[in-house]
Order: sequence, then C-alpha cells, then structure tokens
Amino acid sequence: MPNTTGTPTTFADIIEYLEAEDGLTKIRRRDLISALRTMARFFHKELDQVPANTEWLRQRLRRFHPRQAGVSDKHFANVKSAVIAAIKRAGVTNKRVDAFPNMSKAFQELYDAVPDRLLGYKLSRFFRHCSKQGLEPKDVTDSTVSEFEDDLIKETLHKEPSKVAREAVLTWNKMKSVVPGWPDITLRRVAARVRWTIPLEQFPETLQSDVDAWCERLRMSDLFDEDAPVRACSPVTIKHRRFQIRMMASALVLSGIEVRSLSDLVVPDNFRQGIQFMLDRQEGRVTEALFGLASGIKAIARHYVKVGEEELNQLRRICTRLDQTADRYRKKNKDRLDQFDDPRNLMLLLMLPAHLAAKFRKPGPRPRSASLLMQTAIALEILLYCPMRIGNLARLDMERHLRWINEKRETRLIINIPAEEVKNNTPLRYELSGQSVNLIKDYLDCARPVLLGAASTAVFPRQDGCARNPNDLSQQIKRHCFDSTGLIVSAHLFRSLASKIHNLVNAGDAVTISHVLGDRIGTVMKSYAQFEQKNALDHYQASVNHVRGHLGNAT
Repeated sequence: MPNTTGTPTTFADIIEYLEAEDGLTKIRRRDLISALRTMARFFHKELDQVPANTEWLRQRLRRFHPRQAGVSDKHFANVKSAVIAAIKRAGVTNKRVDAFPNMSKAFQELYDAVPDRLLGYKLSRFFRHCSKQGLEPKDVTDSTVSEFEDDLIKETLHKEPSKVAREAVLTWNKMKSVVPGWPDITLRRVAARVRWTIPLEQFPETLQSDVDAWCERLRMSDLFDEDAPVRACSPVTIKHRRFQIRMMASALVLSGIEVRSLSDLVVPDNFRQGIQFMLDRQEGRVTEALFGLASGIKAIARHYVKVGEEELNQLRRICTRLDQTADRYRKKNKDRLDQFDDPRNLMLLLMLPAHLAAKFRKPGPRPRSASLLMQTAIALEILLYCPMRIGNLARLDMERHLRWINEKRETRLIINIPAEEVKNNTPLRYELSGQSVNLIKDYLDCARPVLLGAASTAVFPRQDGCARNPNDLSQQIKRHCFDSTGLIVSAHLFRSLASKIHNLVNAGDAVTISHVLGDRIGTVMKSYAQFEQKNALDHYQASVNHVRGHLGNAT
C-alpha cells in the first residue's frame, strides 16, 4: 500500500508503516519488525531515536561487533539484511538496498578470468554495479567508480564503502597485466590520505637553518646552553618536532602567509591562523596531537625566538584553551579502557594472540592474509608483556634488539632498546619466555618469510624489507582486534592497559609500572590514579555494606 503518511524518518515510523502494509505475509512482517527492534536494542536506543538513514546506521555499525551484543555473526547478518529490506519496503529510498544484481555476460567473463578468488571478490560488487548500469567493460571510467561508491553509501550498510571502491580500482588496474584481453583502461581514484605538508627542503634556506639550529639545542649538544632542555631529546622526538614545524609552516604558506624563519611561526596572528587551518582540516576537532604541536611551537617562541612576554602570554592562552578542549577527546582513551571493566572482554584480549596463532596454524596453504594474522598475534603478545610504544615495536630489529638465550630446555628472548631510540631517552629491557617465545619463533620461522619480499632484519618488515610504518602496524592491530573481539583497541592503549591489569592484582604498586613503561613515577601516577580511585571507591562501598549489615543485625 502507498505510504500516505510521508517518508518514514525513524525506525518507529517504519514499523508503523509495516504494520499497515497489505503486501506482507504475517511471518515476513513479524521478521522485519523484529529485526528493527533488535537493531535498536543493539544501539541501546528507543525506536523513535533511531533514524531511518543508512549512513547513520553505517557509522554506528562500524563500531559494533556481534560478540559484544552476545549474538552470532549469522544472526547479526540476518538482522542487518532484514533492516535493509524494511527500509526499502517503507520507501525510504527508491534504490535497491538489499543487493546488487547479477553480472552481465561480459562482466561475468572478466570475473571468471581473474586467477585469484580473493581478487575476484574485490571486483564482484563493482562488476554487478556496472551490470546494473547497463555498461560494457570498455565503458568503465573514473565516474563509474564514483557512482559505485555512492551506491554503496546509499544502498548498503557496508562499514567502509570507500575502501571497497578503492580496492576495486586497485584490483582492476592489476588485472590489466595479468589477464589477457582485459580492457586497456587505467582507473584513478583520489588516495585515502592526501599529503598536504610541504617538504622543509622547499622552504627558504633561512628557515631550514633555523630548524637545524633548534634541533641542535634539543639534542643538548651544548651542555652550558641555558635554553636547552634539561634532558636531551631522543632522535625520535627531534624528528617529530621537525615535522611539527613543517606542519605549521605548511599551514601558513597554504593560508597565503610567507614563511622565512621560525620567527614567522610564532607571531600571534600567524600562530592563530596556522592552528585554525589545521582545525578546519579536522572539522574543528581539537586533538592531543594539535595541542602537542601548539606547545612545541610555543617552546620555540620562548627559547629560540625569545619573543616578548605579552606575545608569549598570547600563545600560552591559546595553548591552554587547546589543552582544556582536548580534555574532551582524552575521554576516548578512558572509554576504551572501560571496556575492560568487563572480565570477559579482558579475557578476550588476553587470549587473542593464541586465537590468531591457531588460525594461522590450521592445516593447508598459508596465504599472506594468514601470515598477517600471525604478525598481529606476536605484536599483541609483545605489547601485553612488554608495553612499549608503537614506534619502538614497529622498528624492532632481529640483530639490533633481539638476543636469544638457550639454557637447558628453556629458550628466553631478551629485547633491548637503547635510550637514543626511545621517546623519553630511557632504555628499555624486556625478557620473554614460555608461550611468548614459542609464538615469536613460529612467526619468525613460518609467517615472516611469507611477508618478506627482500632481505631484511626487521621483525615487522614491509615487502621491500624496510620496517613497517608504526601507524600502519597500529591500524592492523586495531582492525584484527575489532574483527575478532569487537573491542576497540589501539596499540597505544596497551600502555594504559598495563596499569589497569597490574592494578587488578597489585593495587597501589605504581613503581613497578613505572619501570615497565620506562616512565617517571609522576607521569605514571597521572594515569594510575584513575584505577586507585576505583579501588578506593570499592573499599569504601564495602565499608558501607559492612556497617549497614552490622547495624541491621543489631536492630
């Protein structure tokens, strides 16, 4: 029956429509309505609070995992499918939302010629989209890709439509040199990340000289320089400071402001403009990284340019406001730690390395994807027992950092990271044995060679032999954690999680964590305090219960 009440805007509206619709069987109506109610429960919302909007649903489902809702993958998939069908039925969109049609004969022939099943899968949706549009393979263009991505956004609940479109393009282009007769068409697509910063080498030599001089101060090359830091900065930190300068200088140049020296970066009006440029790029979101950049530029103003007190105070006030605003976003780290208040979630994470390794060890061929699972397994194992920073983890080298010790029937692994490679210039030494060592040896012997395309001593190599980019490795860890457990876990979170885990067993022992993390006790206490507060509250509430019970019995 026609929708006379207008297009539904919420799940409640869709249910009202379905209850009045004549073209549904009793069972089908029940199933569709049940799916809508179930999806709303997943989000802990009332039906009238859930928009009938696929983009809204997609964004929420990216952070949702069936394991966290206590349902099977199959049940979750059935619910999603039924919700999409209900949205379509209610006329929220005129497009097909349940699936793309079958491939045309021409695209089916191309699909059948793809030699690898996984590569074929990456093209299947795209080919079905092209077939729906009545296109021939020779008619495919960059516009076709854009329309495909738009269809994915509007018609499906796929979590990463841009990624699907990007992989289709990459696979299409790859098949040109693999499959005879493949259309001689190279598809292009804007990269997921567009680099906007300008290399320092392209700036005037006066700025480059300033940057070099400032970095020398950070190295504390002159012990008697009163403006140098109390402790020399590590090479990793200095590299980061150089990049912060590059970002600020690039932001100013792209805003139409000439930059010839570090002095130009710390003029209050320029400082505001640079910060605003970066805020605009991240949709007004103040992050820890932006606050850190502003603080780094402020240090240049104070110790290198030596601006007047009034100008310095202007920069200080901006940094203070950024710090206070960033506090709202630091809540994200706390929320992620709160996942582990549930012992089941903590157990899922603690058992995940063994779980991923078991998948890798299954009989049969071991493709690259399985080897990446094993790589994630040992990355997690190391982070759990040796909670180092992701930069140090990604740059681990078998010759420079690992030392194997064989004693009788036991093999131990020593990980030594020298001070100059650590952010706070504190050397790190960890020792692993037992299951952890067995896991790492399996990875080095069986999985790492599959991932390696050139000679390398990197523990986590790229195909060209260089060490993995820390951000790429962190994203891999985050993705596999979520896919397997539904938990949102970044590599950096393991340093905070170390405090949480240790506090469960040894409440109040912040000194141990200080040594494990290689951080000063004052730094550790800032994060450790939240766990101590919870312990204190538990003890206090236990006291209330004790007194309440005692007085109750007395009366």
